[in-house]
Amino acid sequence: MTLTPLLSPRSIAVIGASDNARRIGGMPVDLLIRAGFEKIYPVNPKNETIQGLKAYRKIEDVPERVDLVILAVSADMVLEQLERSHALGIPAAMVFAAGYAETNEELGIAKQAALTSFATRSGMKIAGPNCMGNANFTDQIFTTFGPSFQPGEPAGNTALLTQSGNMCATVFRMAKRAGVTFSQIINTGNEAAVDFSDYLEHLASDPATQAAVCYIEQLRDGPKFMAAAAKFRAAGKLLTVFKVGVSEKGAAAAASHTAALAGDSAAYDAAFTQAGVARVNELSGLSDLAYLHGFADKIGGSNCAVLSISGAAGAILADALQLSGGDTPTLPQSVQDALDAQIPGHAMVSNPVDLTGNIVNSNEFLSDCINIALSAEAIDVLLLYTPGSFLTGAYEQIKKAAAANHKAVIVIDTYSTADRAELAADGIVYFDDFDRAARAIGAYGKWKKSGMAATTAAAATAVWPALPEARVALSETEGKEALAAFGVPVVRDAIVHTPEEAGEAANLIGYPLVAKLVSPDVAHKTEHGLIRLSLKDEDDVVDAFESMMAKARSMDVHIEGVTLEPMLQGGVEILAGVTRDPVFGWMLTVGMGGVWTELMKDVQHRLLPVDAAGAEEMLRSLKSFKLLDGYRGAPKADVVAAAKAIAALGDAVLAGGERLREVEVNPLLVLPEGKGAVAVDALVLLTEPARAPEEEAA
Repeated sequence: MTLTPLLSPRSIAVIGASDNARRIGGMPVDLLIRAGFEKIYPVNPKNETIQGLKAYRKIEDVPERVDLVILAVSADMVLEQLERSHALGIPAAMVFAAGYAETNEELGIAKQAALTSFATRSGMKIAGPNCMGNANFTDQIFTTFGPSFQPGEPAGNTALLTQSGNMCATVFRMAKRAGVTFSQIINTGNEAAVDFSDYLEHLASDPATQAAVCYIEQLRDGPKFMAAAAKFRAAGKLLTVFKVGVSEKGAAAAASHTAALAGDSAAYDAAFTQAGVARVNELSGLSDLAYLHGFADKIGGSNCAVLSISGAAGAILADALQLSGGDTPTLPQSVQDALDAQIPGHAMVSNPVDLTGNIVNSNEFLSDCINIALSAEAIDVLLLYTPGSFLTGAYEQIKKAAAANHKAVIVIDTYSTADRAELAADGIVYFDDFDRAARAIGAYGKWKKSGMAATTAAAATAVWPALPEARVALSETEGKEALAAFGVPVVRDAIVHTPEEAGEAANLIGYPLVAKLVSPDVAHKTEHGLIRLSLKDEDDVVDAFESMMAKARSMDVHIEGVTLEPMLQGGVEILAGVTRDPVFGWMLTVGMGGVWTELMKDVQHRLLPVDAAGAEEMLRSLKSFKLLDGYRGAPKADVVAAAKAIAALGDAVLAGGERLREVEVNPLLVLPEGKGAVAVDALVLLTEPARAPEEEAA
């Protein structure tokens, strides 16, 4: 999809143009005139001229086929004007009008559906509706009624892409204060025809854009976003996003542990991580990362050497870096010795480095100290706390060191006295706040070292059995049997239907045993007393069978019998489940079982497909991985076998088709190293069966 006529038009008609440069229909005309744009055609039947330009009564009177038509008219007039513009062969349009789906009212939703239908039928590239318009600083083209964007602003190589008009202006102003300059400003509006990822794909190929900062409320097409993000990553361009809305409301009515842990924010986090996108948690982070990208060649990661005139400030920075994903590695002894020889008096030199108060008397040693600290191979950048007059007095030393190093020197001046532009011209990075500096270098350094996850789906090794049309779940035994066909190791069991069968099967399997009700209608059997553990003899088994059957009958659920399984001893319980995210598709969740899952929510998420190496990485990223790694003398668990089982679970889900809604193994028991892993329980939920038209009518 080419968006050039929309974002870089050579000729523009403004329908609803106004002679008043402060009105919505007048501002884009005024901006374009002041920017020196030549082919502007105001359309308004009431005026002979508009802002000194000849006005046209209707779009058909414009003397050439324009690239873009801006509709500064009411929502009721939009479709008619689009039809007329399309009949003239105009390829792109921008709709300012509100009153569409953002109203959440039937009429507005219908208007947006009609607009989408027209765009699909006509092929026109339509921005909006309910958008503020765009500003192309590279070509000095302003198709906006936003007063924040003015001709004459210097063009840069960062694009701003937002789903909110107000946030578009807000982030622009914040970034401008940080010294960031822009190639494009794009407000997507309601995205009835051209969505966020379409713009992103265009920017990935735009030679004038080397970074994009994005405000996102909700993506409409996850796979398309991932494809566009991949293009950004392949081109070495920064893509950083602020995603609003991190609540867990979407998981409130979950039917499984997996769904409860796999909320909206988790899917976005997983997608952004896999796509090599830098996610920030504050709006200011967008401008900070775009600013740091201007020093991209000098920032290889987030391992920092911290030099400070204050021991307290050094400690604060070290803590802030640790909390933000950065680090302050201990400097090699040779580097410490060299620093100790430079700094007058007794000083801490391991990292952070205390420059001591002697810097007031003399700062000639500062340049050498910066060079020495940056010489450590493990150090990516240097943070230097020198506020106010300390910075002024030592500036030549800092400038000299910055010029001599291929690693970044980042100055922090909490007195906010420095000239950021002057420092940037001398190759020096500048912040006036400890926490913003730490968050920015932590996030940017992580992005710099990250890559795209390139896992491809494995070829299906099996097929699912015919899934029952009239049910919304498989029984545990059906689920385990289906997963086993794809290589998920499952515990052996026997289904029994009478007390006599139970006793006979128990004696064959051996003790101790676990008994569970088999029913597709009961997802969590423990909560209803439908699991019995540690059954040590035939009497225990028969008693458990009879009591569970009586309980199940009282619940009026479908009963397929009772399954008897050996009670496995030892091992570590983990959870592995897959849910279908409405934006990104299948998402795998892995976490520790028991209280770790319920209370600590110690989980990792990743979009499918996931291979065994990826599954092992997820396990090793858990805070509680030590439980699998021989914690306090316990035997190490078979992590390799667990990873293979998790990957097989993902493969099974990908082969399951649209009928699958959710699949969970809980617990997956990871046995001691070399002894494997086994799925003890399995939950397979299905989509609601399709209803006949007569049922819908009823």
